[in-house]
Amino acid sequence: MSFITYNRSQMNLFGYSVEDFARDDPKSRFVVELVSRLDLSALYSRYSSQGGDSYAPDMMLALWFYAYSNGITSTRKLEELCKFDTRYIYITGNQHPDHSTLSRFRKAHLDLLDQYFVEILLIAQAEGISSFNQIAIDGTKIKAHSSKRHGYTEDQLDKRIEKLRAEIKQYMQRCNFVEQGATDELDLETLRAEKERLERLEKEILERKAQLKERKKQLKSEHRSRHQINVKEPDARMMPSVDGPGYNAQLGVDMSSHLIVAHEVVSQPNDQGQFIPIQEQVEKNLGSDDKRSYTADSGYHNSADLKELEEKQIDAVIADPQLSNRSIKETPTSKEELQKEERKLKRSDFVYHEQGDYYECPAGKKLFPVERNSERIVYRSNDCQDCPLINLCISSKKKVKQIHRSVNESYCERMAKKLQTSAAQERLKKRSVTVEPVFGNLKHNLGYRGFSLSGLNNVRSEFTLMCIGHNINVLFKNMLGKRLAAFITASQEKDDLLILFSKNILAFLILYFAQRLRMRKNYQYRRI
Repeated sequence: MSFITYNRSQMNLFGYSVEDFARDDPKSRFVVELVSRLDLSALYSRYSSQGGDSYAPDMMLALWFYAYSNGITSTRKLEELCKFDTRYIYITGNQHPDHSTLSRFRKAHLDLLDQYFVEILLIAQAEGISSFNQIAIDGTKIKAHSSKRHGYTEDQLDKRIEKLRAEIKQYMQRCNFVEQGATDELDLETLRAEKERLERLEKEILERKAQLKERKKQLKSEHRSRHQINVKEPDARMMPSVDGPGYNAQLGVDMSSHLIVAHEVVSQPNDQGQFIPIQEQVEKNLGSDDKRSYTADSGYHNSADLKELEEKQIDAVIADPQLSNRSIKETPTSKEELQKEERKLKRSDFVYHEQGDYYECPAGKKLFPVERNSERIVYRSNDCQDCPLINLCISSKKKVKQIHRSVNESYCERMAKKLQTSAAQERLKKRSVTVEPVFGNLKHNLGYRGFSLSGLNNVRSEFTLMCIGHNINVLFKNMLGKRLAAFITASQEKDDLLILFSKNILAFLILYFAQRLRMRKNYQYRRI
């Protein structure tokens, strides 16, 4: 297929080329060169040999990459910039794709963005930007495209369905009356079309109700009645932090360079169970590295993930929300200390003896396992009635002390001991100043507080574009003054200055003789 040709270095009538526009913004040149280094064969293969000329795919891709690196997501805004902003004019070669063309291109090739995201990371690796051996993982909530006014509870959906069925019945009656010869303000074709529209809407609402019922099965009983589903964007969940429907965006960030090395978007409101998928994506994107370590906050802490990480021998530090309650002491808390503090006993006051499988309490009594299932083990003391600490340990209704222990508790305890080391605490401090600035850049600097597209798959791809935009800025900043010469050579810059000088002279001569010709014509006109 042939594409619309463009030449950024071609001079116009006044001796300028669009390449001159990029002199004050080397990032636009950087993006064009970066895209030229990507494997675009899959992108080009999607264009048919039939039909008219299209805009060059590499130009359109560079345009969208540059737009997202500047926080531009609106197709109409981008269309305007292609006409009046010299940086975008340089990338397009002074072509002006309209908003419909820009939107079609973005939607048509969303599935290729993950490939380009990884290729840009590999370029960063090749340029020696970082060793990528310290990764921080975190998540943030981003607003969905749909409004919260489209959220309905199950009761509200039932009322909506009842109302729709009444309207459908009314339109059916009107259709029957018109068929029998009665008059109506609408013709029969319009009435049938409206009835069909309402039937489609009823079907959609019934589907949403079924989805809501399935989703509510996973919730606690006290939350089920209040749970909503967004009828326009059912993948989105109501999230208080974004004041409406939203998504949970996950990131893996390199601590050294602040490059995003893995990303995901999920509908789940919390971060539970998201650590392993991001960690596996990092290894897939960058390649396995035994020296690589991971750090995350307490939102990712769960025993199943800790077990998997330990079995895979992955160096991870995950903050523990129950750290102060873990039984990791070598000896129980002394009776004297407890009586002095006058506080209730905590689980951390007990010591678990792995060899022997029992707990030891501050009074010296032992708690042995009495119940066991697939998830937990119950440990119980034989007799607590004569214990001097009984009032600090159990309520008056209970006769003996019980401790419930997860079958994976040992993994949590080993992580708790690791968290008490200075090295782990230093990693957690570094994590907070690594990931938070990245989210701050995405949301505050680039303005990505909400998605422009709808649906989980589209949102995932748009988030990939956001991450590419962030990485372009980080990569450009890291290479500026150090490795940027590999993309835009010094000799090229010198040649450009000479070309610009000659172009300015040529432009001056053209304007000078044009003015002289205009003056001569005016003089001849006055003589006549």
